[in-house]
Amino acid sequence: MNADPTAISFALPPFFKDHHVQGRPVLAAVEAMELLVAHAGRHFSASTVINLTNIRFDKFLFLDTPEPPPTFARITSSNDGTHRAVLTSRFKRPGAAITRTLTHVSLTIDQELPPIDPPPVDTIACLTGRLTRVDVDRIYQDMVPFGPAYRNIRRLLISPDGALARVGSPDPLDPRSALCLGSGYVLDAAFHAACVWCQRYGNTVAFPVTIKRRSIVRPTRLDEPYTARIVPIHNDAPPFVFDIFIYDNTGRLCEAVHHIEMRDVSGGRRKPPAGFWQPVTGDPLSAFSGRVSGIVLLERESMAEFAALALSDKEKQRLSPMTATRSRGYLSARLALKQLSRSLADSADRRPAQTIETVAPDGQRPQCPLADGSMPYCSVAHDHRFTVAVASRHPVGVDVEPLSDKASRAPDLFMTPTEQALVKQTSVDDAAAALRVWSAKEAVAKATGHDLAEVWQRVRVTRIVTAESRLVMDGCTVLIAWHILVDNHLFTLLTMEAQP
Repeated sequence: MNADPTAISFALPPFFKDHHVQGRPVLAAVEAMELLVAHAGRHFSASTVINLTNIRFDKFLFLDTPEPPPTFARITSSNDGTHRAVLTSRFKRPGAAITRTLTHVSLTIDQELPPIDPPPVDTIACLTGRLTRVDVDRIYQDMVPFGPAYRNIRRLLISPDGALARVGSPDPLDPRSALCLGSGYVLDAAFHAACVWCQRYGNTVAFPVTIKRRSIVRPTRLDEPYTARIVPIHNDAPPFVFDIFIYDNTGRLCEAVHHIEMRDVSGGRRKPPAGFWQPVTGDPLSAFSGRVSGIVLLERESMAEFAALALSDKEKQRLSPMTATRSRGYLSARLALKQLSRSLADSADRRPAQTIETVAPDGQRPQCPLADGSMPYCSVAHDHRFTVAVASRHPVGVDVEPLSDKASRAPDLFMTPTEQALVKQTSVDDAAAALRVWSAKEAVAKATGHDLAEVWQRVRVTRIVTAESRLVMDGCTVLIAWHILVDNHLFTLLTMEAQP
């Protein structure tokens, strides 16, 4: 059934004009979706989940005038039970005889779609890779320069793996008491996070132009904060494509927004702020990649509040008695191992996070079970900032240490007099050389399963340079530990394979 366009009369609160492009206020995409769904409400029976599909943002609806321009909605109902809603306005240039109709936003309401299948929680609850911490004030001054009502990112971390944002609604709160789709500010802020990601990694100021599906599982509230996880799907060139998942504080999914296409809508006039970003570099641990089957790096700060939902019962039991500081390291190690397990799969791995058991039967060692039941050698390490997990065909050990003089203050504990003399002779300064000895022996202990004190007695370091250390175990087995410096943290990798 087709309906003639119906005029929409909507209030134009002053804060709507805080959303602007090129200095001109425009109706926010989330507000346009709210208008259409509210208008179409009488055409369908709302269910627990509201599904919107084939969403298009074709032209901005400018709000320059004191009153909204003449705006209309057309609802087209199909035999399959879907409803197509289109938001238009009528525009006439001064002195012109013809009135033009502009299409701004269109969407389909489809309540018969299958349920949402969100990603496994371990892939959502943290970011892998090296983080960029984005100052929120800089976001709204230089990258997404909106007014106060649409400045709703509270905290933002990004990496090549995507973005993790703490988002909410403006304070003082929006006076509207009923919103069909929940707080649009929450999704709007998630769009901003994706826009920042595009500026950082794509050198493009991009905004949403299409969405394949938006599903509101639990309408977000104006008075609560949320976590938005932005997942890049296609990021080689515009249009950039993302999925967005929004969770409440308990880790319950509130919204899932699939296949958001984002592109430059300024015609090339908007550019990312010059000099704001450091140059994007590759994987900081890429030199290790060819020596192992897989490697995952994450920063503990990137874990969402609900990250513990990814743990198995056994993992939770170990976590329970830990102090807050120790538990953060333990939890980050579990997430890194689970993501390492998925990275080794031949195809997309959808196993529930809780079924990937990362604690070995002895309750101490880590393990990395693959979907096919195999169990590669693995190792995991963390310090106050970084967590790294590796897998290999050979016994493997990994360690990470912040740069300090800790090791050089107690050399007799883990070094022989010969090793202490070697530290003095190497081209690396004494504290850095001693830390390499310490870290290399930590890696040997993990690779062999021996107690660290035993390794101190059985292993001797015979060579120390910036990128590697050579060791001998039991006077005959030659080992090589490789070193990489990342942001004043020393990463060390060692595999128990034959060395020349």
